[in-house]
Amino acid sequence: MVDHDARDTNDTQKPAAGFQDLSMNELPSSVGAEAMEVPERTSRLWLFVLLVLVAAGLIVFGARLLRNATPGQEAETRLRNKLSAIESWEQGALLQAKYVAGNKVRLEIASRLSTNNTEDRDIIRNAVGDVLKVLMTERPGRDLYVEGYQGDEQIARARYQAKTTLVGPGGEQVPDIVIRIEGDPEGGMGQAYGETRSGFGR
Repeated sequence: MVDHDARDTNDTQKPAAGFQDLSMNELPSSVGAEAMEVPERTSRLWLFVLLVLVAAGLIVFGARLLRNATPGQEAETRLRNKLSAIESWEQGALLQAKYVAGNKVRLEIASRLSTNNTEDRDIIRNAVGDVLKVLMTERPGRDLYVEGYQGDEQIARARYQAKTTLVGPGGEQVPDIVIRIEGDPEGGMGQAYGETRSGFGR
Protein backbone atom coordinates (compact mmCIF):
# COMPACT_ATOMS: atom_id res chain seq x y z
CA MET A 1 0.00 0.00 0.00
CA VAL A 2 2.82 2.35 0.91
CA ASP A 3 4.71 1.50 -2.29
CA HIS A 4 1.64 2.23 -4.41
CA ASP A 5 1.16 5.66 -2.85
CA ALA A 6 4.83 6.53 -3.33
CA ARG A 7 4.61 5.56 -6.97
CA ASP A 8 1.57 7.77 -7.49
CA THR A 9 3.32 10.70 -5.82
CA ASN A 10 6.40 10.33 -8.03
CA ASP A 11 4.24 10.16 -11.18
CA THR A 12 2.42 13.39 -10.41
CA GLN A 13 5.68 15.30 -9.85
CA LYS A 14 7.11 14.42 -13.29
CA PRO A 15 6.70 17.15 -15.95
CA ALA A 16 4.51 16.37 -18.93
CA ALA A 17 6.31 14.62 -21.72
CA GLY A 18 7.71 16.86 -24.45
CA PHE A 19 7.49 20.14 -22.50
CA GLN A 20 10.99 20.07 -21.04
CA ASP A 21 12.62 21.22 -24.31
CA LEU A 22 10.15 24.04 -24.74
CA SER A 23 10.69 25.39 -21.25
CA MET A 24 14.39 25.86 -21.98
CA ASN A 25 13.59 28.24 -24.89
CA GLU A 26 11.52 30.67 -22.81
CA LEU A 27 13.07 34.08 -22.10
CA PRO A 28 12.97 35.47 -18.61
CA SER A 29 10.32 38.18 -18.29
CA SER A 30 12.92 40.84 -17.37
CA VAL A 31 14.89 40.27 -20.63
CA GLY A 32 11.74 40.68 -22.76
CA ALA A 33 10.79 43.92 -21.03
CA GLU A 34 14.27 45.40 -21.56
CA ALA A 35 14.22 44.46 -25.24
CA MET A 36 10.90 46.31 -25.67
CA GLU A 37 12.09 49.39 -23.76
CA VAL A 38 15.08 50.05 -26.06
CA PRO A 39 13.04 50.92 -29.20
CA GLU A 40 10.60 52.89 -27.06
CA ARG A 41 13.42 55.00 -25.64
CA THR A 42 14.88 55.50 -29.14
CA SER A 43 11.48 56.57 -30.48
CA ARG A 44 11.04 59.04 -27.62
CA LEU A 45 14.52 60.48 -28.28
CA TRP A 46 13.81 60.98 -32.00
CA LEU A 47 10.45 62.56 -31.18
CA PHE A 48 12.14 64.95 -28.76
CA VAL A 49 14.79 65.90 -31.36
CA LEU A 50 12.06 66.46 -33.96
CA LEU A 51 10.08 68.67 -31.58
CA VAL A 52 13.19 70.72 -30.78
CA LEU A 53 13.93 71.23 -34.50
CA VAL A 54 10.34 72.25 -35.23
CA ALA A 55 10.34 74.67 -32.30
CA ALA A 56 13.66 76.19 -33.44
CA GLY A 57 12.32 76.58 -36.99
CA LEU A 58 9.17 78.31 -35.72
CA ILE A 59 11.24 80.67 -33.57
CA VAL A 60 13.47 81.63 -36.52
CA PHE A 61 10.47 82.05 -38.83
CA GLY A 62 8.65 84.14 -36.24
CA ALA A 63 11.70 86.32 -35.66
CA ARG A 64 11.99 86.98 -39.39
CA LEU A 65 8.32 87.88 -39.61
CA LEU A 66 8.65 90.29 -36.72
CA ARG A 67 11.86 91.78 -38.12
CA ASN A 68 10.29 92.32 -41.55
CA ALA A 69 6.88 93.42 -40.34
CA THR A 70 5.65 96.68 -41.84
CA PRO A 71 7.22 99.33 -39.60
CA GLY A 72 4.09 101.42 -39.15
CA GLN A 73 2.68 104.81 -40.05
CA GLU A 74 5.30 106.85 -38.21
CA ALA A 75 8.18 105.15 -40.05
CA GLU A 76 6.39 105.52 -43.38
CA THR A 77 5.78 109.23 -42.78
CA ARG A 78 9.45 109.70 -41.89
CA LEU A 79 10.49 107.87 -45.08
CA ARG A 80 8.21 110.03 -47.24
CA ASN A 81 9.51 113.21 -45.62
CA LYS A 82 13.07 112.20 -46.44
CA LEU A 83 12.19 111.15 -49.97
CA SER A 84 10.38 114.42 -50.65
CA ALA A 85 13.75 116.17 -50.36
CA ILE A 86 15.50 114.14 -53.07
CA GLU A 87 15.79 115.48 -56.60
CA SER A 88 13.90 112.68 -58.37
CA TRP A 89 10.89 113.23 -56.10
CA GLU A 90 10.95 116.99 -56.60
CA GLN A 91 11.13 116.50 -60.38
CA GLY A 92 8.12 114.16 -60.35
CA ALA A 93 9.90 110.96 -61.36
CA LEU A 94 8.59 109.33 -58.16
CA LEU A 95 4.95 109.70 -57.23
CA GLN A 96 4.53 107.47 -54.21
CA ALA A 97 6.49 105.28 -51.80
CA LYS A 98 5.26 102.89 -49.15
CA TYR A 99 6.56 100.03 -47.06
CA VAL A 100 5.26 96.60 -48.06
CA ALA A 101 7.50 94.92 -45.46
CA GLY A 102 10.08 95.99 -42.93
CA ASN A 103 12.82 95.67 -45.56
CA LYS A 104 10.91 96.41 -48.76
CA VAL A 105 9.50 99.58 -50.32
CA ARG A 106 7.18 99.87 -53.30
CA LEU A 107 7.54 102.92 -55.54
CA GLU A 108 5.10 104.40 -58.00
CA ILE A 109 7.11 105.78 -60.93
CA ALA A 110 5.78 108.46 -63.27
CA SER A 111 4.20 106.98 -66.41
CA ARG A 112 5.80 109.71 -68.55
CA LEU A 113 9.13 107.87 -68.13
CA SER A 114 9.55 105.12 -70.70
CA THR A 115 11.72 102.06 -70.19
CA ASN A 116 12.27 102.04 -73.95
CA ASN A 117 14.25 105.26 -73.67
CA THR A 118 17.83 105.13 -72.39
CA GLU A 119 17.66 108.56 -70.79
CA ASP A 120 14.42 107.74 -68.98
CA ARG A 121 15.84 104.44 -67.76
CA ASP A 122 18.78 106.33 -66.24
CA ILE A 123 16.35 108.69 -64.49
CA ILE A 124 14.44 105.71 -63.09
CA ARG A 125 17.66 103.99 -62.04
CA ASN A 126 18.90 107.10 -60.21
CA ALA A 127 15.52 107.59 -58.54
CA VAL A 128 15.43 104.00 -57.31
CA GLY A 129 19.04 104.30 -56.12
CA ASP A 130 18.21 107.47 -54.18
CA VAL A 131 15.32 105.70 -52.46
CA LEU A 132 17.54 102.74 -51.60
CA LYS A 133 20.14 105.11 -50.16
CA VAL A 134 17.53 106.68 -47.87
CA LEU A 135 16.20 103.26 -46.92
CA MET A 136 19.70 102.17 -45.88
CA THR A 137 19.77 104.94 -43.28
CA GLU A 138 16.20 104.23 -42.15
CA ARG A 139 16.54 100.45 -41.85
CA PRO A 140 20.25 99.80 -41.15
CA GLY A 141 21.84 96.39 -40.89
CA ARG A 142 19.39 94.49 -43.09
CA ASP A 143 19.05 93.35 -46.66
CA LEU A 144 16.77 95.82 -48.44
CA TYR A 145 14.57 95.72 -51.52
CA VAL A 146 12.92 98.40 -53.64
CA GLU A 147 10.36 97.64 -56.34
CA GLY A 148 9.28 100.22 -58.89
CA TYR A 149 5.92 100.09 -60.65
CA GLN A 150 4.01 101.97 -63.29
CA GLY A 151 0.45 101.00 -62.49
CA ASP A 152 0.39 97.22 -62.11
CA GLU A 153 3.55 96.65 -64.17
CA GLN A 154 6.84 96.23 -62.36
CA ILE A 155 9.58 98.06 -64.24
CA ALA A 156 12.39 98.26 -61.68
CA ARG A 157 13.82 96.37 -58.76
CA ALA A 158 16.77 96.98 -56.49
CA ARG A 159 18.53 94.91 -53.86
CA TYR A 160 21.04 95.83 -51.18
CA GLN A 161 22.90 93.16 -49.21
CA ALA A 162 24.03 94.51 -45.87
CA LYS A 163 26.62 91.86 -45.03
CA THR A 164 28.66 92.05 -48.21
CA THR A 165 30.58 94.76 -50.04
CA LEU A 166 31.93 95.07 -53.57
CA VAL A 167 35.30 96.41 -54.74
CA GLY A 168 35.04 99.48 -56.93
CA PRO A 169 37.25 100.34 -59.94
CA GLY A 170 39.73 102.17 -57.72
CA GLY A 171 39.90 99.33 -55.19
CA GLU A 172 37.51 101.06 -52.79
CA GLN A 173 34.74 99.14 -51.05
CA VAL A 174 31.22 99.96 -52.21
CA PRO A 175 27.84 98.64 -51.03
CA ASP A 176 26.55 95.46 -52.65
CA ILE A 177 23.72 97.04 -54.62
CA VAL A 178 22.07 95.91 -57.83
CA ILE A 179 19.38 97.89 -59.67
CA ARG A 180 17.58 96.42 -62.64
CA ILE A 181 15.38 98.36 -65.01
CA GLU A 182 13.05 96.86 -67.60
CA GLY A 183 14.46 97.46 -71.07
CA ASP A 184 18.14 97.51 -70.11
CA PRO A 185 20.08 96.21 -73.13
CA GLU A 186 22.16 93.73 -71.13
CA GLY A 187 19.91 90.88 -70.06
CA GLY A 188 16.63 92.76 -69.89
CA MET A 189 16.30 93.91 -66.28
CA GLY A 190 19.96 93.31 -65.46
CA GLN A 191 22.37 96.10 -64.68
CA ALA A 192 24.33 96.90 -61.56
CA TYR A 193 23.83 100.27 -59.95
CA GLY A 194 27.54 100.98 -59.84
CA GLU A 195 27.86 100.62 -63.62
CA THR A 196 25.93 103.82 -64.24
CA ARG A 197 26.34 105.70 -60.98
CA SER A 198 29.70 105.06 -59.38
CA GLY A 199 29.35 108.02 -57.02
CA PHE A 200 26.77 106.16 -54.91
CA GLY A 201 29.37 104.29 -52.91
CA ARG A 202 31.38 107.36 -51.94
